[in-house]
Amino acid sequence: MDCWTSSFELRKHVFDSLKELNITPSSQRGQNFLIDSKIINFQVNQADIQSKDVILEIGGGIGNLSKCLASRAKKLIIIEQDKRMANFLTSFLKDFTNVEIIQGDAVKVDLPRFNKCISNLPYQISSPITFKLLEHTFDLAVLMYQREFADRFFAKPGTKDYSRISVMINSKANCKNLKTVKPTSFYPQPKIFSSIVSITRKEEVNIENYDSFSAFVRLLFTNKKKTVRTILLNIIKRMEKRDLAVERSILDSLQFMDRRVFTMSLEELVQFHKHIKKRIGEELWLNIISPNMK
Repeated sequence: MDCWTSSFELRKHVFDSLKELNITPSSQRGQNFLIDSKIINFQVNQADIQSKDVILEIGGGIGNLSKCLASRAKKLIIIEQDKRMANFLTSFLKDFTNVEIIQGDAVKVDLPRFNKCISNLPYQISSPITFKLLEHTFDLAVLMYQREFADRFFAKPGTKDYSRISVMINSKANCKNLKTVKPTSFYPQPKIFSSIVSITRKEEVNIENYDSFSAFVRLLFTNKKKTVRTILLNIIKRMEKRDLAVERSILDSLQFMDRRVFTMSLEELVQFHKHIKKRIGEELWLNIISPNMK
């Protein structure tokens, strides 16, 4: 059964809520509210919510999606940074006893335990919140992103969209591009298209020392168009008490040194990470990656 029976009903909720909050939304500030009931109903259906599910929603806003999630899940936890919105959600969802609202920055607060994350993410935190979600165990995420950002999940090595997040999300998860959302589905209309993406965690991640690998990928993709050799030698040159000739000789013996970072696949990066750690020694390796470790 659909949560919103019509877009008319949803638009009325949006306009009445904004009036109550005395908010004039601005696309320039990323304040765009879904007014297309078919999109929200699609998200909820894709999430396949069961009565045992504990759902995390990041950025509850005025409750367009929250209402639908709360009516189906065992528990709904909403993280909303805006205090006015958090107070509004408390009132709007007061009839639901399974809702917990956390007023705070989702990037900074500790995420609670959940098994599904269903959210229309604030686009300005898409990158940090996605990396943060990947640190947690969950069954499914159905998330809306700016299309340009979501395209990076599916980018191939050597293309302009291939980036650090392309590598890291595919190292831990399987992604599907479920739907493109037009600007006309929002009020006010943004200038961009959006994408609804599903993310499921891989059962097994065959990467030795994942934190080390993550730091290594972060390091390389800060200069993704440079060769691996150039990046590593520039770091070693800045270190004290290093014999550059010796280090250069060691690096020269490694595979992939003359490859530009953005041309390397996940599998190649995993292989390179494994071999370089063993070849250059623990001390030098830690000196190289430590600034990029969390």
